[in-house]
Amino acid sequence: MITGKKITCKYKEKNKSTTVLDSISFSLEEGRITTFMGRSGAGKTTLLRCIANLHKNYEGVIAYRDQDLKQLTALERATTLGFVFQQFQLFPHLTVLQNCTYALKEVLQMKDEAEEIASQTLDLLGMASYKHSFPSQLSGGQQQRVAIARALVLRPKILLLDEPTSALDPESKKSLEALLLDLRAQGITLAISSHDMPFIRKVIDRIYYLEEGSLVEEWDAKEEGSGGKGKIEQFLDHV
Repeated sequence: MITGKKITCKYKEKNKSTTVLDSISFSLEEGRITTFMGRSGAGKTTLLRCIANLHKNYEGVIAYRDQDLKQLTALERATTLGFVFQQFQLFPHLTVLQNCTYALKEVLQMKDEAEEIASQTLDLLGMASYKHSFPSQLSGGQQQRVAIARALVLRPKILLLDEPTSALDPESKKSLEALLLDLRAQGITLAISSHDMPFIRKVIDRIYYLEEGSLVEEWDAKEEGSGGKGKIEQFLDHV
């Protein structure tokens, strides 16, 4: 569904250029969970942000069904890709419901249907009773569900999550695992950046292992059974 070919991203600071991603190729298959895995600083988040077009100054091509993502309109991108930030980035001055209707009203220009769609999505994620609460009144796990609901109201085909377990307690992690597997069952394609090994083990379909901006290994459950290999196996076993 989404393919990336030779993605290279460099950051320039004064007279110095640092390569963050070095010629990485990948694919996100429809209805599967793909994890970009590696230690902090490996380039996982940068790659996810390139896919979401939040980083635009990269070399190579990221395509959705053979169409360069950079050529999509803002509306097309919004309804194709949903992004859940590591820190959630909910609007603190808006209620849960208002956070979820914002994009519907501002991007899709929906007025009458926005609250109904947002309420239905919050209900599906178990957050309907909190729709009049503000983000500061919610736990980390609850805020994350709202952030996911905010992305899902636009009915994206692909959902990207950056380090989704970083602010969660063990119980919230279990809840997130179940939610992601349920979303996969609904046909949503998911891509995750993470170095949380126990969590990755519960939700993996495909893994790309990054190290210092380079893709050094990949693994697919369909092709190779349930075990990892090399660095991936070592990384997953380091718990």
